[in-house]
Amino acid sequence: MNLNKHAYDITCHWHKAINFCPVYNGIDYSQIIRFYLWDKIGRSLRIKYKIDYGEELVYKDEFKSYPVYYEPFISQGKYSKSRIFKQKVIFIPFPAAHTLELIKELRKEKKVRVISKYINNDFKIKDVVKGFDYHNNEEWSQTLHESVLKALKVLDVNLIEEDIDLLRLQIFGAIEITSLAEKELLYSKPSALYVHSDNHPPFINYVLAAKKHEIPTFTYQHGLDCEQYYLDDCYADYVGVWGNKRKEHYEIYSNFSPKKIEVLGNIFIDNSLINRTSGIKNTILFLTRPHRPIKCYSPTRNHIEGISILNVILNFMEVNRELTLTMKLHPMDDVKSYEKLVLPFEDRVKFSSESIYELFAKTNVLITEDSTAGAEALFFDLPCIHAHFASSKPVLPFVDYGCALPGFNSEQLVISLNQALKMSHEDIYELRSKKTAFIQDFLPKGNVQDLYRFIVSNIK
Repeated sequence: MNLNKHAYDITCHWHKAINFCPVYNGIDYSQIIRFYLWDKIGRSLRIKYKIDYGEELVYKDEFKSYPVYYEPFISQGKYSKSRIFKQKVIFIPFPAAHTLELIKELRKEKKVRVISKYINNDFKIKDVVKGFDYHNNEEWSQTLHESVLKALKVLDVNLIEEDIDLLRLQIFGAIEITSLAEKELLYSKPSALYVHSDNHPPFINYVLAAKKHEIPTFTYQHGLDCEQYYLDDCYADYVGVWGNKRKEHYEIYSNFSPKKIEVLGNIFIDNSLINRTSGIKNTILFLTRPHRPIKCYSPTRNHIEGISILNVILNFMEVNRELTLTMKLHPMDDVKSYEKLVLPFEDRVKFSSESIYELFAKTNVLITEDSTAGAEALFFDLPCIHAHFASSKPVLPFVDYGCALPGFNSEQLVISLNQALKMSHEDIYELRSKKTAFIQDFLPKGNVQDLYRFIVSNIK
């Protein structure tokens, strides 16, 4: 059995097991609540097949850690549509680091006005939508929750107690977020909605609500995936992607066809820092993926993968005492577990909050898991090792392209470490063409002006 595909099929099609219709008030909630089910179904199957490594105990400390995904945020703005100027109003409800450059570019055009849900340095109160009371149909919320549990039981998936309770909160919250989104959209009547992700709450709630009311929806890729199957579908009308590989993936696998998918390149790459080298030796940089149980979606992933990889690196450093290690953890990774492990090496291991570009410039061997940051490292002349201790195939094909050495088990990781540390300048130079091929397919350089054009040219 392909356990990951089995889990994803359940996540997407649970309602078919009991002939339940998940559509309410014109919104298909089976699409919205996928995100809530990803880790829960994966966790249930890991426990069922005894490949969870004590996850349930670890998960008890974090299972309500991210309420942003299911608690509605009430705006406190005073936005009012201008009666004097005819402007294209772009609603970006959730501004983030991913949207800053786009917002700056949009504001250069006087015929465009950008509004949001948050009052901050980028959005003053006049450009933020006002607050609304939102309605939650508790009867429907309860029916949806009970129907999911009933369907999962039929499919022989038994959620743990914490996940049953959390799922109820998330489902009730998802319906509240959608109700609020509709009120904000109907009041502000934007020319377009932009979100930096369109396949999980609260973003997908706004996309589906906007599409219901025929408001054009836009999204733009902001990272590479590290889980199998979970970026198969796209929901926005207009989808900007970094490279051809993501475009092809959506065209083949997405059940929803956007009006347009366009390759725009990666606008987040800092061109001024590319190709900096410093000649530092004996320094390893380890870039991790998220390992918290709540972020392990595929059943074949687990919360101790990063620890297992780090153990191999530290054992290698025990023998090779001239080496130092820098760790750049994914923001959703669990730093506490790593900190305990590196205590005996605290003079040779450090956790860094520096930018990845600064770290690439003072590293001579990179170890990366499936990671967007690992892909960005390919712009630098660094020997790269792809560490992946899951039983499933890696999502990012660094090794298949020949631009990284394999580290798919303990023995292989040690062999590749020895090889990478001995690479000559000529060996590293020979990797350039292979790295270039990967970069071109997955994350070629882009510019924010093209993203701006993509949005403005596709709205009335």
